Amino acid sequence: MGARGALTEAQKHSHVNPNCVIDCEYCKNNRAVSLPEDLVAATQKGDVVVFAGAGISTENRSVLRHTLYDQIRGQIEAGEDLTFPQVMQQFCATPNGRIKLIEEIRSRFDNIDSFPELEAAATRFHRSLGTLFLVSQIITTNWDTYFERYCHALPFVDGEDAAFWGTNQRKVLKIHGSIDKLSSIVATSSDYKACEKRLSTGLIGGILKNLLATKTFVFVGYSLRDEDFLQIRSFVRKQLKQFKRHAYLVTPFEDKMHESLERDGFTVLKTDGTFFVEQLKGHIRSLGPGLLSDELFDAARSLRLKLAEEHHKLHKKHKITNIPEVMYAASYQDGLAHSLERALAMRGSGEYSHTCRLSNVARSYFQMLPDLRKAKRFADVAYVEGYINGLAYLLSIGSDKEKVRPPLYFAFGAGELSSLTAFSKLFKDGAIPHKAARTYAAKMIGKLADPSQIEFHHPPWL
Repeated sequence: MGARGALTEAQKHSHVNPNCVIDCEYCKNNRAVSLPEDLVAATQKGDVVVFAGAGISTENRSVLRHTLYDQIRGQIEAGEDLTFPQVMQQFCATPNGRIKLIEEIRSRFDNIDSFPELEAAATRFHRSLGTLFLVSQIITTNWDTYFERYCHALPFVDGEDAAFWGTNQRKVLKIHGSIDKLSSIVATSSDYKACEKRLSTGLIGGILKNLLATKTFVFVGYSLRDEDFLQIRSFVRKQLKQFKRHAYLVTPFEDKMHESLERDGFTVLKTDGTFFVEQLKGHIRSLGPGLLSDELFDAARSLRLKLAEEHHKLHKKHKITNIPEVMYAASYQDGLAHSLERALAMRGSGEYSHTCRLSNVARSYFQMLPDLRKAKRFADVAYVEGYINGLAYLLSIGSDKEKVRPPLYFAFGAGELSSLTAFSKLFKDGAIPHKAARTYAAKMIGKLADPSQIEFHHPPWL
């Protein structure tokens, strides 16, 4: 990260960038495509499964100059005619080859993750897909953990994991294993054969077959000559025969095999994978409310920074021993801050991009207020008011509603307070805008050993 949290180049291009130069490394393959109505409809119904290959992750040449294939092939001086599994097979045939291969993979991932610029480039697709809550099932041949990290997906690697497939959480089926489980990694020709057998007979394969039979698949990050893609395509043909469902391949590359693929039940969309997801999200938003704009996360981050400044200013200017109601202003600010912080932390889950879900959460907090007021839990009332205002702000930013920043201060017996000056005026000359609130605050402060040194904080629970 640059000074003051500046965005890296890859982060700037993690979405559609209309001001980008045409030869930008991250945007050069962005091509507008006509989105098929069937694909849009399937996405809206939650029937789309994304099948992701290495091209949208660490093996994209915009991340590192050399791919893992290049790196390993160079060490054994193998010819360019060998496939990925064949190269890995030859490498593993050397003394301690399998151990060395795993170490090479781990070192590669660690290197990428240690540089924010590289990691941002490797996770552009994952970050974009994360907010598309309509896609809840992902399949990948990749070993990295980016779908877990940036899409909040629960990983499924072997048969025992299948017991949890019914969970409502987003899921990623990792048919070639995971770096988190080193023995599961599928890389060599022998591994591929064993994997094909497991998929044909095992529980993970059963899940895959069920999805292939019932869902609309979008393949991203594969070339038509990719060994992974060719094996998967063969697997589908064998399993479903004439009943195989129409599928989509998203690729920025031209290939003479596209015609044969389209005759085989595919539609080829010639564009960058991340750009495709952004186009799909934009199209769905244009059809009506439901999917909120990713702009709300930038707005949340900006407001959170402003709120931190105001929180500091509040306690610097006023001590709770002089104005006990500072307790409520601080509680309100904490509620507002926590709503923004959780939105940022849970971005990849998609739950904060879902209009109905966010509205329902705000409504549930609003319904708490009468009982809290009746019980005279003043600090909790202030906290919940802040939390609700944070959610309402996110909803306004993410939709076409009028964008209004919520008040940054709060006091019982007052209207909206947008500034510290407005808050301070309420208590000028010893005024008490709400006597019951003052009595409760003074009572709480009286229990503290040294209240003059206290900076009040409301925890993220009631």
